[in-house]
Amino acid sequence: MNNSDWIRSMRIKQGLKGFQLAERLQVSAARISVLEKDETRGAVTLKMMERAAKAMGCRFEYRIVADLTASDEGDLAETKTRLVSQKPRYRVVAK
Repeated sequence: MNNSDWIRSMRIKQGLKGFQLAERLQVSAARISVLEKDETRGAVTLKMMERAAKAMGCRFEYRIVADLTASDEGDLAETKTRLVSQKPRYRVVAK
């Protein structure tokens, strides 16, 4: 799974067709196709990610994660350990 196709991956994992997710979001099936393409391009809004997650019975998480090059404070080894264990920048999580 690519880090930029969470909506499509979760939809497929749940056995939902695009039109079924569209019904839950009260949008057209074509809009779901655009939504999934927007996500892969990095053009989807956080609000729409949250709506899509909720429509699939999931929750949406968004995080800002420290970059090793930007972290000039603290122990580098500790920072590396913490960053390796963190999750992707955002994701759709099944409840």
